[in-house]
Amino acid sequence: MTRIPPILVVALFGMLAVLSVKRVRFSSDLYELLPRDLPEVRGMEELNRFFSRSGQLVVTLKGEAPWAVEEASASLADHLRGHPELVAEVFRELSPEDLVKRGGGLLAWTWLNAPPEVLGGLEARLAPGTSRETIARSLATAKDEFAAPERAFVASYDPLGLARLDDALENGGAARSDPMRSDDGTFEVLYVEGRGVDFGDYRAAQGWLRRLRTVVADWESGWRAAHAGEEAVRTGLTGTPAFMAEVGGEMEKDLSVSVALTVILISILFYVMHRQLRPLSWLLAAMLGILAATLFIAGLVYGDLSVMSVGFAAILMGLAVDYGIVLFREARETGHDARALRRSVGPGIFWAALTTGTVFLSLNFSSLPGLAEMGNLVAIGVLVGALVMLFLFAPVAAGFARDHPAGGGGPSGGTGSLRPVASPLAVVLPLLAAGSILLGDRPHLEPNFHPFRIRESPAMQAWQQLQAELRGGARAIPLIVTARTHADLHRHLEAARQRIGAAETSGLLVSSRLAVHWIPHPAHQQRNAAAIGRILDHRERLLGEVDAAGFSAEGSLLADEVFEAWRRQLARLRDHELVLPGDGFARWSLDRVFREKDGLVAALAAVTPAMPRDRRWVEAICSADTSVASLGSLGTALNERIRGDLTRVFLPMVGLLTLMLAIVYRSWKDLLLSLLCLAVSASILVIVTAWTPLEWNSFNVFGLPILFGTGLDFSIHMIFALRRGGDDRGAAQGVMAKALIFCGLSSAIGFGSLATASAHGLSSLGIVCAIGILVNMFVAVGLLPHWFRRLHGLRD
Repeated sequence: MTRIPPILVVALFGMLAVLSVKRVRFSSDLYELLPRDLPEVRGMEELNRFFSRSGQLVVTLKGEAPWAVEEASASLADHLRGHPELVAEVFRELSPEDLVKRGGGLLAWTWLNAPPEVLGGLEARLAPGTSRETIARSLATAKDEFAAPERAFVASYDPLGLARLDDALENGGAARSDPMRSDDGTFEVLYVEGRGVDFGDYRAAQGWLRRLRTVVADWESGWRAAHAGEEAVRTGLTGTPAFMAEVGGEMEKDLSVSVALTVILISILFYVMHRQLRPLSWLLAAMLGILAATLFIAGLVYGDLSVMSVGFAAILMGLAVDYGIVLFREARETGHDARALRRSVGPGIFWAALTTGTVFLSLNFSSLPGLAEMGNLVAIGVLVGALVMLFLFAPVAAGFARDHPAGGGGPSGGTGSLRPVASPLAVVLPLLAAGSILLGDRPHLEPNFHPFRIRESPAMQAWQQLQAELRGGARAIPLIVTARTHADLHRHLEAARQRIGAAETSGLLVSSRLAVHWIPHPAHQQRNAAAIGRILDHRERLLGEVDAAGFSAEGSLLADEVFEAWRRQLARLRDHELVLPGDGFARWSLDRVFREKDGLVAALAAVTPAMPRDRRWVEAICSADTSVASLGSLGTALNERIRGDLTRVFLPMVGLLTLMLAIVYRSWKDLLLSLLCLAVSASILVIVTAWTPLEWNSFNVFGLPILFGTGLDFSIHMIFALRRGGDDRGAAQGVMAKALIFCGLSSAIGFGSLATASAHGLSSLGIVCAIGILVNMFVAVGLLPHWFRRLHGLRD
């Protein structure tokens, strides 16, 4: 055998694996991992599709004093605008002064789009003979020393009352449904439109966010230095770029950490058990090659990997190494060449890979696309791993075994100490599991679990603070209504309003906010055009009356801006059925509640359910065109769906695997033994989850079919070893026991490394599967051989 330095072998295949990881793109769209037919998931997708701007970052400011927050907000906005290479625009809550300077276009469009009867009220107030009274009331308010300062200021700059929209408009306005400053003034948000990168690429978003964090940190340092001893202001970053950067970065880290941790721990385990480095180097090379090949196939099939799918790599590494260890241990103990190795343990590896692949493919019956994708990748990798180990690693294992025959070392395969209790445990453990279910309140699915939420997410913490400060906590739920035309959208909104009203009457909803009057309405605009034109005919008269009443030149600025915006809008309306605001701030404001995209139109509203996790309110208000982005009810919906999924996954899988085992063994006794192993392993796992803090949830419950498959693997390997042992079954059992101990520990390491994953669901799946695999190993190594001898009438 050519002596190749082990470090070069591992380095070569490690480089291939790293290149494969870098080649794969990671998707940060979490809604793609969920059942698409649920209204909550559809709402999350539509919220992201229509109203989440990929380049819009939300900056939060929190302080103790309103004046400090307002000054800090203005200062930070100016500081960010000073970096045009990163920032295209910054939007913040309009002060009265800003409303005068920038709000004219939005006010003009709002009146144009209002119901005709509402605009009729404004026309009446500005008609000859009444307009002077309107101006006089504004002057009195501006001079009233007992009036609220903000009201007096607005009156001094708005003598015609253009900013005093009717209650019907104000209650449905975007500013009311999506405020940017808390009522007490101690919390405020800035919307930052990014520039300079492709925000659809999370790696580019990461780089942009890193540079912007530096800009914000520089501002914070300057602010603290200039306001030493005064009220502190804290900032946070959230929004689509922040979430994309965090999720994408965490996925890359999860993949790298889990694979590295698995490789390191398996290497330590191999060396402790076998005390040889050269076979370890080839085993690691085979594992990394399998990973590289599977990632290459994944890139061809999927292109993007989801936050859940990245967990497949550690799982695959832990499972694929098992086949190599079975080959290595068999070669070391028997001295077989590669062909003889394939004849002796090849059938066990083949059937183990086939059953494991079948189990992971059965995850396609799940309603969770992310879990199905992970199952497909592991199934592909397991089959690739079996081929690589049988045809590439087997000759290497045979060569090392020939050069280094077995000489002891490693744990003993003896399990004689369990012989007296093996048979009683087959009865006692299932009874204890049944008693645990009947007497305890567990196991059950954790009701408030969100499997795809990222742990320790600064963006999520800032978002939750925004929800609590501005929208009454997480109870205010976005509601999205879609249609193909503007007229259909208004019909759908009216139908949704009626359903929401009925839900409020029945107590399912506490409140609702529908920005109906902010949704472009072609019929209203066409009917209002004549009234707007009549008001414009009196433009000079109205401005003259304002001047004659004693208002300063600034008092006419807002009215003049509104009149000019009306002129432009009417000009466009002559050639179009509908007009939208033209200036940046007005269009940005409208985009927060109304968007057109991909041939559809969508409106955003909000509802506050009495009991967010009770799905009755979702069923009461949702329809084919109305959905909600509710995480609270989504947890309930997922648990309901998962219970049905388990039946769809387990029953076909149990039937298929039972048939496969019957073909494999051609013996009802060995088939019964494999099923007994599964029953006892499941009983131990039920006992553990019933009497420890470990809980089942809507994601890790799918560890059950995974454990089902690995449990069959272990029993297949052990039963085949006991069969081929003949008169020397004890030696065959010892060889396989040592191999299965390594396999169990390595697979547990692969799954257990997922405990460090950033996604809650993936972490909990790794912990449950690691414990379950150790249980499977214990049953297969410690109990199965005694049951085999007992059932077949053999002596220990």
